[in-house]
Amino acid sequence: MGGLPFLAQGPAGVKRQRLLDECPALADVKLIRRLGGGGGWNETWLAARGVEGLVVRFDTPAVRLLGLDRAAEVDVLRAIEGRELGPELVFADPRRGVLVTRRLPGRACTPGGLRDPLLLRNLGANLRRLHETVLPPPDIAPLDMARSLDRYASLVGNVRARRTARETCRSLRAAAGHRRKPALCHNDPVAQNILRGPALRLIDWEFSAPGDPLFDLAVVIGHHDLDVGQGRALLGAARGRVYPSDWRGLTHLVVGYENVRLLWEAAVRAVAQID
Repeated sequence: MGGLPFLAQGPAGVKRQRLLDECPALADVKLIRRLGGGGGWNETWLAARGVEGLVVRFDTPAVRLLGLDRAAEVDVLRAIEGRELGPELVFADPRRGVLVTRRLPGRACTPGGLRDPLLLRNLGANLRRLHETVLPPPDIAPLDMARSLDRYASLVGNVRARRTARETCRSLRAAAGHRRKPALCHNDPVAQNILRGPALRLIDWEFSAPGDPLFDLAVVIGHHDLDVGQGRALLGAARGRVYPSDWRGLTHLVVGYENVRLLWEAAVRAVAQID
């Protein structure tokens, strides 16, 4: 999953200028500086085309090993266009591993900032708009967490990872017992992917897919160690009210997310060592 600490520096494998030269639509794009993050699977750059501010992302070979679906991400960015939820898509070439979006104003939230009640309510409202008003693109498969966990455990390659994957699947199955209508989810709404500016926006949609809408909330709560009151406030804003079945399902998902996070971090480190 995304939304995890960028622990690995990862493989280089990015021929930036050659990629720009091979894409006529990007001939006048100038890279300015590399942005932080990117983990071991991509490089992200602040760029410009004349006075137009852009963000350019280049993939490394690790993307395929980690199972990231770039074509699906492009479909999601098109689906949210004009919804004031995320960045505007400018250019994409999934085969070459290049994505260009328009730069959004604002700064990334801090983990502590997500304890602000007003920010939590705004984030919950944004997630509710995503879950309730944006139809998932028809060609995108629902999030198959069991398959993802199996991939991460295989990359790590030890008994502990496989045991963690099994335990996580049990937590996710327990959450699924409280049935909810699937929705398009961001799946990575952590502080560094939430821009606080004139309006709240989400960036880095690379893990987005149809799934349980409560998983987005579990990421926010589990990743930032929110307390019960903060978690219930977020749930109420995202679902309209705090339904007991939603709260029970959410508690299972928070436990499951922590294990997903651990497996993802270990998989990223393993991929970095492969290179």
